[in-house]
Amino acid sequence: MTNQHTTDTDPDTNSLRRFRRVLNFESLLVTAFFSLMLFVNPVAAQSSGPTGGSGGSVAGWETILTNLYDVVYTTLQYAGLTVLVLGLIVWLTARTNSQRSETGMKLTLGGGAMVIAYFGLGALVSLLEFIAG
Repeated sequence: MTNQHTTDTDPDTNSLRRFRRVLNFESLLVTAFFSLMLFVNPVAAQSSGPTGGSGGSVAGWETILTNLYDVVYTTLQYAGLTVLVLGLIVWLTARTNSQRSETGMKLTLGGGAMVIAYFGLGALVSLLEFIAG
């Protein structure tokens, strides 16, 4: 009769594997929450904006939307130009490799679309500001 219940000679190896697997996800989650706590003031959400007591002020919302617009606008500008130049470099140096040439063409078209979206967004926002007065 054989012993069906065998014990591992080194019980730490199994727990170490489990610890490494949990450590990666949990450490990432804890680090994200901890950095969020450090960089965001917990009372900042209650200090300004339409909380009901200020008579419907929208000054906080304007600041948030202006910052969001600035981030999107700057990202479109730099990412679009970078992808456009990278696509042109890949496309023009492809020589006889058709797959690389196709990848370069797609990057160039995507970068061009982002640059067009950059100028279009600026024109749209200028139009809306003109209409709003």
